[in-house]
Amino acid sequence: MKLRGSCESFCPETETKMRIKEKLLNFYEYKNGQKNVPGLLVKEFTRSAAGVVTPKVKDMRTEECLVRTVEYLFKEICLDKRKPFRFAYDFIFDRLRAVRQEIVIQEFDSRQSVRLMEPMIMFLAYSLYTLSTEPIDNFDPKICQQHLQECLKRVLCCYDDLEKDPQTESLRNLQRRYFIEALYQIFNLGVFEALSRGLTLPLHVRQDEVFKLAFNISMDYHRGHLYRVLQNIPTLPHIMCSLASLKMQTLRRRLLALFSHAYHNKVLTVPVTYLIRLLVLKSPNVLFQQCRQYNITVSKDRTAVLFYKNDYNGDINTLKSMHESFVNAKLERINLPEVLLLKKF
Repeated sequence: MKLRGSCESFCPETETKMRIKEKLLNFYEYKNGQKNVPGLLVKEFTRSAAGVVTPKVKDMRTEECLVRTVEYLFKEICLDKRKPFRFAYDFIFDRLRAVRQEIVIQEFDSRQSVRLMEPMIMFLAYSLYTLSTEPIDNFDPKICQQHLQECLKRVLCCYDDLEKDPQTESLRNLQRRYFIEALYQIFNLGVFEALSRGLTLPLHVRQDEVFKLAFNISMDYHRGHLYRVLQNIPTLPHIMCSLASLKMQTLRRRLLALFSHAYHNKVLTVPVTYLIRLLVLKSPNVLFQQCRQYNITVSKDRTAVLFYKNDYNGDINTLKSMHESFVNAKLERINLPEVLLLKKF
């Protein structure tokens, strides 16, 4: 028999009393920032351990309460400017893990799981870009990537189940599915498993314009058409564009390596303006940074680049991802909670 939670509070009473007593509240759980004055608590994630008794029904939240919890995290905490976003990320990340844990314990069906996990995917993708410039001590991108991949694959399995079951509302929220399917392609650029899925999806998914764009970018990446990938990434919508932009530095490096062989010549030069446009860079200085990193020669008047295959340094690390101007312009125009909750595309 499946367990079904009965708690309608963001944090069960048992945990609330214990954490207040032990002073285990997070910064975002104090009322109006007042120290030692409890505000609204949200159930925290606790690891399962051998011998641990199954949670009581009164300590598990209902589906609707879990939905409200996710909405609260994105509408209130995500926009809280009292601390840098990385603090909000750590809090939200932990509380979302607690929601995922309850999805498993209560054995939610595909419809229920999709409803709760689609916004989690959006949050993790947004955070991966927003915190990409943070030092590793503040943000570990590998952990975020791991959880994003897990959530994506879980939701895609749910889509497949809903598609097969004629008794469920398999066609509800189609636009949300199209976006998540496209996001999966972008997150796994050129990966055979993702491409294979894209080719076998139902026709109504493959015909969606955003999905077609994402799938074509993934195919071009797989085929090595790097210029097309670079030029098409800025045309993707907001969160998807931000996620794809994390591949930009790798794409730029690969193109510069190709140029170092294809344009190897003592007298031949490539204009700086052309390379800026090709590599989707915002200024000459950013291009010169790329050249310094990989030991590529810039002309004395700084108007052209000279490529020598023997000079190119292919052993050095790829430049770290940066916040791209075309992504920032898109993110500045969105209502973040609405986008994370997939109310607007």
